[in-house]
Amino acid sequence: MSRPAVPDKRIRRFMARFTERSGTMARFQDKVAIVSGGADGMGAACVRQLAAEGAAVFALDVKADVAQALTEELSGSGAKVTALEADVLDEEKFRAALQTALAAAGRVDVLINIAGGSAPGLVADIDLSVWDRLYRLNVRSTLVACQEVLPMMRRQGRGSIVTMASISGLRGDPGWAAYNSAKAGIISLTQSLAWEEGLNGIRVNAICPGPVASERMLATLPPEAFEQYDQASALGRMGRAEELAEAILFLASDQASFVTGAALVADGGLTARTGQPTDFDRVRSEEFARRRGGK
Repeated sequence: MSRPAVPDKRIRRFMARFTERSGTMARFQDKVAIVSGGADGMGAACVRQLAAEGAAVFALDVKADVAQALTEELSGSGAKVTALEADVLDEEKFRAALQTALAAAGRVDVLINIAGGSAPGLVADIDLSVWDRLYRLNVRSTLVACQEVLPMMRRQGRGSIVTMASISGLRGDPGWAAYNSAKAGIISLTQSLAWEEGLNGIRVNAICPGPVASERMLATLPPEAFEQYDQASALGRMGRAEELAEAILFLASDQASFVTGAALVADGGLTARTGQPTDFDRVRSEEFARRRGGK
């Protein structure tokens, strides 16, 4: 029997580095990360975890006071976090905030675009100003952030970008065409950019969350809506910001070194079914009724 081929030295070196990286939780030690929309929700969860794993983090957000409070909290425990005020709808100031972060750090390893927003409206009735605003808030802001970090990432020969898409970018929802279209645009932008920058060592991926129990959602949804969201998930609940942050940081880290152009779905199984009615729906409804009765 012939001997197995000896792996190329480059492959052995790579696997040694990969094994070393995979065996530690400090995936972002001594790296620099920029998080737009980093003051609360998924953005803050990303900032917290990045800082915990050794990154120097710039948290950009229009809610400057909330971002500053987060920074002071984390800095008190030795984390390297800087808050910068940035309204993604004000392109000039948004670019300036990004440039401030880049100049201060002198490098950037990770860009995470969380900032965005939504608004309802039927296609036949929606005001075009609302449509345009959602495009700027979601797609154009993502493009602007990428444009600012790409030159430095190219010079470094490496970098990782994670964009905030949604399962809404994969499906249509009546009354939400503007939002769904914007998120679909982010997915397409992500895939195009992944190919444009792959040979420069830059990976670009999108995260597609399902319903997440954010503070804003918890404050605005009526109680009966929560069960509707819970029943829509195979896991019987909405996601948590920290769970989405884990998925985002996987994409951002070297653990995903061969992942680019992906749209990673993290929705508790919501999109794993066709939505057609089945007998199983009755079983689930009975289970939810039983749980309500047990409370």
